[in-house]
Amino acid sequence: MLLTELIPLLKKLSHTDKLLLIHFLAAELLKESNLVPLDAQDKAPSLGLHDSFEAAAVLAKALVEEKAAKHSG
Repeated sequence: MLLTELIPLLKKLSHTDKLLLIHFLAAELLKESNLVPLDAQDKAPSLGLHDSFEAAAVLAKALVEEKAAKHSG
């Protein structure tokens, strides 16, 4: 079915059904892109650097070096 055929049908949907359609389409796009929806991020294991002790140590070292550079110059 072509999008031009769908648009008149979509316009007839109720407000609630349009919201459900948006949710469905967003979920499909996320799935196709292999992305995690925002509402599922709390359930998924975190892979971000904000949870990394090593990243925290590197950041702390960089901040100390920056502070030392500002005060010695």
